[in-house]
Amino acid sequence: MGLMSGIYDSGPIQPLLKFKENYAIRYRGLYRYYRADYIEGITPSSQSLVDMVQVAGATQIAANGTIAKQVVNTLQLNEGELLHLRWEPLDYVEGILWEPAGSSKFQTRNIQSRVDPMTKFHDPWLCSTTFWILGNQLDANIEVRNPIAVAVPHARFQFWGWRYLLADITPNASALKSREDRLKLETGDPDAVRRYVGPCTLIPAEAIPS
Repeated sequence: MGLMSGIYDSGPIQPLLKFKENYAIRYRGLYRYYRADYIEGITPSSQSLVDMVQVAGATQIAANGTIAKQVVNTLQLNEGELLHLRWEPLDYVEGILWEPAGSSKFQTRNIQSRVDPMTKFHDPWLCSTTFWILGNQLDANIEVRNPIAVAVPHARFQFWGWRYLLADITPNASALKSREDRLKLETGDPDAVRRYVGPCTLIPAEAIPS
C-alpha cells in the first residue's frame, strides 16, 4: 500500500485519485476502502463562491467581530462522494475551518490556523489550505473573523478542486478469515490490505476524530 503524494505540492491543485484505482480513507480512526469511479473538476466560479455574511443571514460583520461556524451548503455531498478542495477569502476576513462542526482543521495543540488574505503571499498556490469532505453529514463549517476595526459587508470565500464518486469496496466480515484480519484491515496493515483489497493508496480525508 502506497502513500498519496502530491497533495501539498507547490502548484495548481491536481486530481489525485485515478479512475478505477483503489484508495483507503481514514474514517473515525479506522480505514475504509473505495474505488474511484468518476472524477470531475469544481472550477473557481460564482457557483463555488460563498458569502458567509449571507449564509449567516446577517448584513455585515462588526468591527473585530465574528460569524459563528456555519455549514457551507454548496459543499454538501451525498454518500459515496468525495471533495478535494482549496479555498481563499476574497474580502479582508479570516476563515476558520471545522469539519464537521466539532472537529477543527489546521490545528496544533495550541493554535488553529486561519486562511486570510495574506495566506497567498506565503503559499501562492494555496496548497496549505487543502481539505477533503467525505460523504453525507460530514460537512465543512466555516467560522469567520473580521480582524479590522471597521465593519465589513461581505465575507466571500472561493472554493475549487475536484469531486470524485466512490464505490465502497471494504470487505465485509464474511470475506475475512478472522477477527484479527478485520482489525488489521481497519488499521491499514499493509499485508492485510494486499490480501483483501489489492493495490491501494492511502489518502487523508475528513477530520472525524478517532
